[in-house]
Amino acid sequence: MPDTNENTQETQQHINRHFLRYLRENAELTQEQLAQEIGVETEVVHHWETGRRQPSQRHQFDLEKLFGIETGALCLEIKQLLIDDFIAAYFGDEAARDRLEWVEKNRRLGQSLSVIPTQSKTRASELFTELIEEFLIP
Repeated sequence: MPDTNENTQETQQHINRHFLRYLRENAELTQEQLAQEIGVETEVVHHWETGRRQPSQRHQFDLEKLFGIETGALCLEIKQLLIDDFIAAYFGDEAARDRLEWVEKNRRLGQSLSVIPTQSKTRASELFTELIEEFLIP
């Protein structure tokens, strides 16, 4: 049975909880501050970031609007986000480099996805090459 949001029986994609956490931290917001901005309890934001709950479509829209991202962007798969960011970082996108640095700091995320190598201090160009080889070269 497909997942539904918290208020209706409509089918909804799962948000990317890691991306939500990144956006919140990048905006220098605590979970409590984000909860106040969206109009929910702090515990609800915690549940969104741990994957225990999904935001309603209204809350998802509010989050995307707050963070200035496209509608539906919170539902992107983490591997696709990383590939897009590696490509953008390779071509000089500073925001993409910042996101990759955040993933590097949160190494457990990368290890659990088996996307980011576990060697310490791997250069971005090496990571980019590995991702290209794994995902884009047939």
